[in-house]
Amino acid sequence: MKLTAEELDWVKKRMDWYDIKFQEIYDEVADHIITGIEAARNGGDQRDIEKVFHTVVDNSFGGYLGIDRIVETYQKAFRQRMRRANYASYKFYFNRQTTLLLIFLLAFGFYLPANKITGMVLMGGLLLISLVPVVYAFINRVKIKTDKGKYSMLKNYIFSRAYLLLIFFAALLNSINILVKDFGLTFLKPAFYPAAVYMVLYYLFIVYGLSFIRLYKQTYKVASQ
Repeated sequence: MKLTAEELDWVKKRMDWYDIKFQEIYDEVADHIITGIEAARNGGDQRDIEKVFHTVVDNSFGGYLGIDRIVETYQKAFRQRMRRANYASYKFYFNRQTTLLLIFLLAFGFYLPANKITGMVLMGGLLLISLVPVVYAFINRVKIKTDKGKYSMLKNYIFSRAYLLLIFFAALLNSINILVKDFGLTFLKPAFYPAAVYMVLYYLFIVYGLSFIRLYKQTYKVASQ
C-alpha cells in the first residue's frame, strides 16, 4: 500500500532526526524505510504512521544506532568502491603509450637549458596542468539534487580529487620556499632544477589528469542516468 503525501512528508521530517549528511545515503535509507512501512501496511498494519515507522526502524534497522551503523557501512562501501575505481584509472594509463611519453619528455628535457627562464616557464606549465582537472570538473559537472543541509558524497569526493594536483603544486612551492628561506638551501630553487626533473613531474601530472577525467566520466555517468 502506497503511503499518502502527508505520510511521506512525515517520514521525511522524521528522517531529519538522524545525522545523515550525504544525500545518496539519506535517499537509500529513506527508500528502505518507506518500502518497509508499505510492506507492513500491506500485511495489515494500519496503525498511525509514527507507530509503524518506529516498528519498522526498530525491527528491520536496529533502531537509531542501527541507522548509524548502516550509514557508516554505506560510507565505507563508497570509499572502497572509489579506491578501486581510482586504482583502475591509474592502471589504465600506466601503459606502454605513457611510458613512451615519459621517455620523450625526458629526452626533450635534456635539450632544454637549465636557467631561471626555463624553470619559470616549466613551473608555469605545471600550474596549468594542475588546473585541468578543476576546470574539467566545473565545465562538465552534473547537477546532483540535494536537500537543504545535505551534501552529495560523490560530488564531494570528485571535487576533492579535482583539487588534489593544485594542492600538491601549492604544497610543493610552499615547501621549497620554506627550505630556501629558513634553511638557506638555495639549490632547491626551481630555477636550479634540471629540466628532466620537470619532465618527470609533467609525466606524473598528465597521468593523474587523464586518470581523473576517466574516473569522472565513469562515476558521473551513473549519476546522470
